[in-house]
Amino acid sequence: MQTSRFQDRVAVVTGAASGIGAATARALATEGAKLALLDANEVALHTIAAELHGSEAIVTDVASAMSIHAAFDAVMKRFGAVHVLVNSAGVIGKFTLQNMSESEMDRVLGINLKGTILCTQAAIAPMRAQGGGAVVNVASMAGKRVSYAGAANYTASKAGVLGFTWHAAFELGAYKIRVNAVCPGPTLTGMTAKRNAEQRAEVVARIPLGRWVMPEDVSNAILFLASDDAAMCTGTSLDVDGGILVSNGSSYAEYFSVRT
Repeated sequence: MQTSRFQDRVAVVTGAASGIGAATARALATEGAKLALLDANEVALHTIAAELHGSEAIVTDVASAMSIHAAFDAVMKRFGAVHVLVNSAGVIGKFTLQNMSESEMDRVLGINLKGTILCTQAAIAPMRAQGGGAVVNVASMAGKRVSYAGAANYTASKAGVLGFTWHAAFELGAYKIRVNAVCPGPTLTGMTAKRNAEQRAEVVARIPLGRWVMPEDVSNAILFLASDDAAMCTGTSLDVDGGILVSNGSSYAEYFSVRT
């Protein structure tokens, strides 16, 4: 049944052009939100903005304070408020620790962690002015455990997002601003869909619920945390991983081979 939990509320979604961000934008639109869509990919951003009529597309580099300030100025000029912020912009790491350059380190930490902090900072003033708001940060199970080879900077960035979520929830609670996080497991996006069938099957074998996480699975959790249904939830992290965290990445076949 369709609901209208976000009717006439203004939601800012970063990383809105694809993956979890795009799924979240669509879900928020379905529930009545007024949308400001932020992304660095201008072509993809305007494509989804055209799909979501009435949304505001703002090309933004979340690793740049100047770009973020300009984006939030545009949001306030168009809508006059910010009720919800979803920090979904993110990139993955591609190099082992010994081969990682400083520029690659800066790229991942800048978008994933610095971008989350800067966007949250920009949302504080409008949220305080209206008596509160909700921030949902897209972290990752990688912030809680080692995920894959070549992800040292990604793992560090997502662990940082979780730490920031906890602190921001504590600091901003006095202003009725709630700050929570979701921790997706292996999610089937345009990037992961490029893996071959054998690689995808290896991932699924380690997920107790037996399938990849879909972007819509994550957006459902984001909308819950951003809504009044989660009015007393702040400083929490909600795992959306099909159970891979509690399985410690082991497949059933591996488990039973050890047991026998």
